[in-house]
Amino acid sequence: MEGSKVYVPDGRLIWLPATVTRVEDGGQRISVLLQDGTTRVVDLQDEGMPESLPLQNHEAENGQDDVEDMCTLNHLHEPAIVYNLQTRFAKQCPYTYTGSIVVAINPYAWLNLYSKETQKLYSGDRAKLPPHVYATSASAFESMTLYDRPQSILVSGESGAGKTETVKILMEHIASLSANPNTLIVEKVLKSNPLLEAFGNAKTVRNDNSSRFGKFTQLQFDTDHCMVGAKCRHYLLEKSRVIGQAKNERNYHIFYQLKASKVQRWALQGGFSYLRDEDKAFLLEGETDAKRFQVTCDALTTIGVKSDEQDALFDALAGILHIGQVSFRQKASNGEECEPDTATETWAHACRLLGFEADPMLLGTSICSRTVKARMEVYVVPLTVEQAQANRDALSKELYARLFGYLVRRVNESISCDDEMQGHIDLLDIFGFEAFETNRFEQFCINFANEKLQQKFTHDVFKTVQEEYAREGLGWTYVSFKDNQDMLDMLEAPLGVISLLNEECIRPMGNDLTFCSKVISTHDSNIRLDKQRARLSASHFALRHYAGTVMYDVNGFVETNKDALSSDVLALLSSSANTMISHVFPGKTEHVKKVGLSGGRRNTTASFMTETVIAKFKAQLTGLMSDISDTQTHYIRCIKPNSSKSSTIFDLPGVIEQLRCAGVVEAIRISRAAFPNKMSHERFLHRFIIMSKGKEPPKSGATVATACLQVASALLRSGESKETFVMGNNHIYFSQGVLEDLEHDRTLFVQDRAIVIQRMLKGYIRRRRFTQFRTAVIRLQANFRTLSQHRQYNQIRRRVIILQALWRGYRARVAVTQKKLFMSAVIVQRNWRTYKAQKTYNKLRTAVLAIQAQIKRKEQQAKLKQQKEELEKQKSIEYELSALKSRLDEEKAMRLQMEVANTTLQQQLAEEVSHHHNQRRTSVSTAPSVDDISLLDESGRMLSTLQLEVQKW
Repeated sequence: MEGSKVYVPDGRLIWLPATVTRVEDGGQRISVLLQDGTTRVVDLQDEGMPESLPLQNHEAENGQDDVEDMCTLNHLHEPAIVYNLQTRFAKQCPYTYTGSIVVAINPYAWLNLYSKETQKLYSGDRAKLPPHVYATSASAFESMTLYDRPQSILVSGESGAGKTETVKILMEHIASLSANPNTLIVEKVLKSNPLLEAFGNAKTVRNDNSSRFGKFTQLQFDTDHCMVGAKCRHYLLEKSRVIGQAKNERNYHIFYQLKASKVQRWALQGGFSYLRDEDKAFLLEGETDAKRFQVTCDALTTIGVKSDEQDALFDALAGILHIGQVSFRQKASNGEECEPDTATETWAHACRLLGFEADPMLLGTSICSRTVKARMEVYVVPLTVEQAQANRDALSKELYARLFGYLVRRVNESISCDDEMQGHIDLLDIFGFEAFETNRFEQFCINFANEKLQQKFTHDVFKTVQEEYAREGLGWTYVSFKDNQDMLDMLEAPLGVISLLNEECIRPMGNDLTFCSKVISTHDSNIRLDKQRARLSASHFALRHYAGTVMYDVNGFVETNKDALSSDVLALLSSSANTMISHVFPGKTEHVKKVGLSGGRRNTTASFMTETVIAKFKAQLTGLMSDISDTQTHYIRCIKPNSSKSSTIFDLPGVIEQLRCAGVVEAIRISRAAFPNKMSHERFLHRFIIMSKGKEPPKSGATVATACLQVASALLRSGESKETFVMGNNHIYFSQGVLEDLEHDRTLFVQDRAIVIQRMLKGYIRRRRFTQFRTAVIRLQANFRTLSQHRQYNQIRRRVIILQALWRGYRARVAVTQKKLFMSAVIVQRNWRTYKAQKTYNKLRTAVLAIQAQIKRKEQQAKLKQQKEELEKQKSIEYELSALKSRLDEEKAMRLQMEVANTTLQQQLAEEVSHHHNQRRTSVSTAPSVDDISLLDESGRMLSTLQLEVQKW
């Protein structure tokens, strides 16, 4: 044994590789040399030591220091598995097979393993390709298409192990495998991932993009195996994260995206009590919150959420942040009553964004008081500051949860296609096992779900398989495994933890401490309860889960499980002016949970027992397990290599603990000894009997099982070290990869026969075409000959007709010539007579024209003479007119002169008259003489005469 390569137990690293240097005490004391050069003595008789040191495998000596399928390890044990994974992790090989299960180690780096070319490779023969999750998705797709059976892929692992990213990789690969995929549907399905991540993922101490809800995605396919849609179901959204987070953790991504968008309407400047690490720079997959907000908006648009709906949605989210900033104070008049501080801007923003800007006091009243109905009376009970704050936080949590549920519904409405679905592949991405410093109600529910999934894995890989092998009569060596049924019994039994919690919720004075005390006292003898750690605190109890012991802090268990939002707040939100809020809170038609009301206590209690959070979640898990049971299940176990998110650190103790929790060692043992594929005898014969012809066909009269054995023996030859198949009572079982090889051989066989059939069919088609072509050619030749003869006949006929026409023409021309001679004489006679008559007519016409010309000349001469006379008269008149015009001008000139003279005379006369009157006034005493009187009379007559002359002109 000296010189052997072994692994030795270590308190810090669990296992260390070493070389044996000395063996003492009959092999009980072994001296080993570690790789760092130190020497250690191992006493196998010490407590906790193995019976013998596990040997190292010799792959390194053969030039291979790791294996792709751990079922092929020569020495199978825990250290060999973990060091094989460590070696592959250092090589940046994140995937390793354990039979049909894929172990995926989170590389914490994006590797070049997911190209389109790689996707195409895994859709073909995968036997010679390295391990990959594409092998699982391709296997699920092929099984769905070949056997028409629904498939499911369960991705499990603790938080930060890479489950969500693995599901996205699987989804993209399955979409690429779909024949002629609808690009719009595929785009919507893939874009729904970042949308749900924005609203359902958050940064935790273990994972920067941790899913805080469970997601069950059903990829839907039609009869042609084309992806036609998808449907999503969500489980247990962590509502408490909305109002608070642990140290070094963040709220949901969408809040930080809203803040980074810097939209003025939301007024998200400054700090918020609902947010942690809001001012620290954070990159998710290399993108800032501001850039990812645009991705979220694009995804909302893709699934059909209109811009006004997006605005209402984001207003509601911003309103949650602002309502979290509202403080409450006691009223001065009554110390038991409180009221919100309405003088702050954040209160105004909260009312505006939540849709209560028109009546802000309605929001304050609903938060700071509650309405209690007792028989026929209604009371308004004021709340204390602490109760109002709790009521506000309950409002925020419920509003966010309903907005998230609305988004999931819109995603399903956009991408689901139940009517065309004929097959489906289900992908489960649910929260991994969690154990933090402080574990509350959410961690209890998450770990309960993981216990259910672990039981499914146990049943599929261990318990069910071994029980089936026993029923089928296979020679089988039982492999021990860890069964967590007792843990589930402790949780789900009538007096289990869940029932005790529901019972405490319906008690009028039920509280967290009483619940914790009941759990410890009821299950004091259960090994799954860690009594020593439970006694350390009255508000804690510890459970030994399959993945390790978890200490739960019961503070808040009862209230969180009730999840009761007051009827006042429900009615308030249903009347919001924000259309999104009023839509997710339908109002009076909604069932309002009431606790502690009188009347119908039994019915109220029974109804409430089914309305608690844990009861609803348990029902959801039961339905989920039922759906998965109807499918062929594939498993991917995700492993977290370290807690520091490093791509180079491999934490051996942490990985070993995860491998133990996942049951990987037992799974490898089962896979190595088991037969992972099976087929009924009838189906095997129906599918593969065609390949046995020409080899050893089944004998006539043989039973189905005998015929199946004969066909399998003819097709499969057992290897020297491993059986390729085993016959059961009803099924035939195959070793790992045998059925895939057989299906591959059948495909080649069918292809070869198909080629023969195609060759024969093509020969028949060619011969038939040749016969058709030959008949057509003969017919064409006959038609050509007929056409040629017809053409020749037509040519001769045309020539005969031409000759006949020429002869008839000749005879006609002779007759015409004779007729022309006769007609020429007649024409000459006619022309002569016409000439003579024309000549006589012309003479008479010339004479008549001459006479007419003489008569017309005489008439024109007379008219010319008359016109000349008239012209002479006209000239005379024009002369006289001109003379008259001249005379008129002269008379006008004379008249003008006379008018001037008249004017002059009138002036003179006026002067004379004036002078005469002056003389008469100066000589009053002297009488006028006769001469003067006569002179005046003569002047007057002259004046009158001149006036008459002027008037005539």
